Amino acid sequence: MRLYLEPSVLVKLFKKEPDSGKMIDIVGAIDERRDWFGCTSRWSLLEVARALKKDGKPKDLIELNVKELRRHRIALIDVTRAILSNSESMIALHDIYASDALHAATFTSVASRRRLDAMLSDDRHFQRLGRIVKVVTLNEKSVNAAGSSSRRGLESRFGK
Repeated sequence: MRLYLEPSVLVKLFKKEPDSGKMIDIVGAIDERRDWFGCTSRWSLLEVARALKKDGKPKDLIELNVKELRRHRIALIDVTRAILSNSESMIALHDIYASDALHAATFTSVASRRRLDAMLSDDRHFQRLGRIVKVVTLNEKSVNAAGSSSRRGLESRFGK
């Protein structure tokens, strides 16, 4: 499975939410299995940090969590002028937030080159872009035989 990881699912690694365990399994599969790949916009690091700050986490813990996210085999896609231009077009054509447009534009800019299967997101706003972005949710994804020992190790690193 080759996925673009949108921040609504990445934040589940550091907050106890429904499906946090599934997200830990997915990151474990990305780290350890050749048949899994994950990428996200470099902008996602800021969105995750903001979500954790909004949740009341202290600065040191937020910095530690973002550093932990960078340690994994999740490719970080730079925000380019082309992605920003495509984001502007998406905002003009669809009723979506700027950050959602940025993620949709990043997904479309790398989907064919990175052979992405879908965007993994629990943000319902992306449903408006069904013709542009194939979205799957954590409820729709599972990691078969990801390995429970890797999950225990990831849970401890993510603070679960």
